[in-house]
Amino acid sequence: MIDVHSHILPNVDDGARDIAETFKILNEACNAGFSDIFATSHYIDGEYEFSKRDRKFIIEALNQKIEEEGLNIKLHIGAEGYISSDFPKLIEADEVPTLCNSRYVLFELPLRAKVMYTSEVINRLLNMKLIPIIAHPERYEQVQDDSNIAIEWVEDGALLQCNYASIIGRYGSRAKETLHKLLEADAVHFLGTDNHRADSIYTRMSDIKREFRKKIGKDKFYELSELNPRCIMNNEEFDIKMPKKIKKGRR
Repeated sequence: MIDVHSHILPNVDDGARDIAETFKILNEACNAGFSDIFATSHYIDGEYEFSKRDRKFIIEALNQKIEEEGLNIKLHIGAEGYISSDFPKLIEADEVPTLCNSRYVLFELPLRAKVMYTSEVINRLLNMKLIPIIAHPERYEQVQDDSNIAIEWVEDGALLQCNYASIIGRYGSRAKETLHKLLEADAVHFLGTDNHRADSIYTRMSDIKREFRKKIGKDKFYELSELNPRCIMNNEEFDIKMPKKIKKGRR
């Protein structure tokens, strides 16, 4: 498996607190069956402004240490940007990295507030020849209220990354229910742990994999956890089917 969303870099954002925790998490990820992890620490204007250059430096140092430790896993550069009207400019200025230096870029929205210019940001990123990925849409209150909002983002040209642990209720029943709706609509393109701590998501992956395979089958799970993420690593596109609209009241 390839994890496209993690907060594993030490003392950078609200993720791993030090290098000891980073390596504890890495060992957990190895044991869970992950071969690659995208280090997507937050980039939020005025709060977490860790630059692309600094990310590259620390990831190279960590990968060297990983090799010395004999761990069968590799870290890749990335960021979870926070949506703003200036977000495309930050990528253009080389402040916010894309995933694995590819055309794919990950960004998040506020959990509770509705952003009126989301489609505009998607369009601006597409005009820059980038492929926008919206992080954990199942956790957004506006998508929980009307899951077709996320379908419209896909129609606009964005892809969706849902969190593994949503399927076991980690973020509440509404996030779990919304994930089920998005999976049924064939609107999910990637899965990520969004892991911030040791003894967290990676240690629950047996239960999580079982629930996903029960819901979408082994082949679809492989597509979301391995095949599509590998397209990011190789900077390749893959066929995107338009998702089905979600009927209101469907559970």
